[in-house]
Amino acid sequence: MELREYNGWENRFTWLMHLHLSNEQALMNEVAALVATTSSNRKAGRLLATWVKVAIFNWLCVHPERDFRFDGNMRLLACDLAGSALTYADWDTLVALLTDQGKKSKNLCTMTLYQFILSDGRLLALVQEMLRAFPNTYECADAMKDWFREQVELLFDGSEIVPQQTMISALINELIQNTYTVIAWEHVARALRPGY
Repeated sequence: MELREYNGWENRFTWLMHLHLSNEQALMNEVAALVATTSSNRKAGRLLATWVKVAIFNWLCVHPERDFRFDGNMRLLACDLAGSALTYADWDTLVALLTDQGKKSKNLCTMTLYQFILSDGRLLALVQEMLRAFPNTYECADAMKDWFREQVELLFDGSEIVPQQTMISALINELIQNTYTVIAWEHVARALRPGY
């Protein structure tokens, strides 16, 4: 995945994580207290990563014992992480892979989409219809990108209700898991420390 510095942070995903965790007082106080439990930024980053992963996973899976106070925050964070993952995907390459005109990609989001599409028969059938309807690679890539973005918008429609478990929510979960690998957790934790 080609990631560049974004708004003074290592990449867009790191910036998004800090933005969401520091945007609302109650959530910021919660994570600030968490990262203050250790003096090491590295350990604080690992604690923060675990806390966020569990919070988003519990929200996506409708875990009955999750911390409901942050459902709205987790919905917005998950939506932004998923949307950013779709933005970083190389859609032209994805179409090439799906039409056997490409061999592989170094883009993590592209490969996640490709592997997930191949593993889900219903999604593969929908994508094959798009490939037939738009034989031009660039038109197909644009149509596919628009369709996936619409699905994310439908999944995170602005309500506080947790989305139903569907093939799209499973794909979104995988894309979000991939974003965790590029977040500079240590730097987010340091910025959330009290008095930073």
